[in-house]
Amino acid sequence: MPSRLLPWATVAGMVGTIAVCHADPISSPSSPISARVVGENASTQYDFHAGDAFRQALNPAFSPDVALAPNGERVILTGTGTLSIHPKSATGGGTFTRLSPTGAELATGTWTAADLLSFVSYGLGTTTPPSFRAGQALIRIQLQPAGAATAVGAILRIECHLPGSVVPGGIEEGINLLVPGVANFNKQAGGNTVFVLK
Repeated sequence: MPSRLLPWATVAGMVGTIAVCHADPISSPSSPISARVVGENASTQYDFHAGDAFRQALNPAFSPDVALAPNGERVILTGTGTLSIHPKSATGGGTFTRLSPTGAELATGTWTAADLLSFVSYGLGTTTPPSFRAGQALIRIQLQPAGAATAVGAILRIECHLPGSVVPGGIEEGINLLVPGVANFNKQAGGNTVFVLK
């Protein structure tokens, strides 16, 4: 196994234990929530797009999505899939690259959605297509580094803030990625996301 993959692969044995919250969770909004949360008690499906070709076709600056860890590492991520509400499920996936603070590649590979942990819709924007929705999704995913024999569990947070939508304080456009025992990429640093009602 290439040595650059060791930081990811060493936590592969933890995959079965990540179902519980980590002591260093993805940071929560820093100000009180006063947004208009859209109630959806019926079965609903959304496509999600995170820095993928769909977003890039609308604006090249929308791709890829980038998040920073406190130590200066970056994760670059693209992906798409489907979220289902009542019952909760998530499918889809994409690609990721982990970079050191100096820009050296530490790992690269693919990711796959495993579970929808939560989804909150914040409704429509004022200047976007009627199927577009602002919102926040927490998805349990599996990272598969290239050349590694086993996958690593992680939590992906996707946040979409459409123009004119009312969202909680602290919600920012983009993604966060928590890899327990490895890194918490908890600061959005570029890219764009959207949820599309099916």
